[in-house]
Amino acid sequence: MSKELEDFIDTSIVESAKKDYHPTAFIGMRENLGTVPAIVKLVTQGDIQSGFRSLEKLGMIDWTIEAAVLKFPKDFPNREVQAAAAWRIDQAKGKKS
Repeated sequence: MSKELEDFIDTSIVESAKKDYHPTAFIGMRENLGTVPAIVKLVTQGDIQSGFRSLEKLGMIDWTIEAAVLKFPKDFPNREVQAAAAWRIDQAKGKKS
């Protein structure tokens, strides 16, 4: 896993907190599973996660874990994970068009 991914996630959490959103469930999963496995688990679940929806409402799509998957594809070589992340972001951005 890249340091850049870790830094991106750390910054995402800080930026979210500035807008009074605290992704406590993700933080716990990250501590228990590791960053990449936690992201993969959440991104590949059928339901769009509440954290994604919260960040979407705050105008922070570019700070979601889905955005991290697309920004750091070498950390997520599984094309299904990349496709799931891209689909969620496309859906969110499509709503605003």
